[in-house]
Amino acid sequence: MNETAASYLRESLAMPPFHQWLRPELRDVAAENGRLVIGLPMRREFWRDPRRPEIHGRVIAAVIDVAGHAAIAAKLRHGVPTIDLRTDYLRMPAGKEPYATAEPVNLGIVDVRITAKQSKLVATSRGLFSTRAG
Repeated sequence: MNETAASYLRESLAMPPFHQWLRPELRDVAAENGRLVIGLPMRREFWRDPRRPEIHGRVIAAVIDVAGHAAIAAKLRHGVPTIDLRTDYLRMPAGKEPYATAEPVNLGIVDVRITAKQSKLVATSRGLFSTRAG
């Protein structure tokens, strides 16, 4: 893990009040290509149904947005607003912790894959983020 990028990302993931509620956790970041992995420990308030441990789609969308932002922000070292986010939901996420793997395609464009229990693909997304500071 690239510690310079990891330190920046851990700090920036901890600051926003929404992130303090969501609690995304950086698991890995690769300096050579900007690929990163963010875990989201399962909590009951994420469930779409109180009887079943399946995560609501909006929580998945939030972690996709956080991961895409982080992949660009790690390189630029400043916040980047989301311009567009296209997501395909493939199955209900279940298990203890879904993971978002974000891979920059080009500066400002990121592909994100959400995997859950037994590494099953849950959702795929492509995000477009502004790269301008301020």
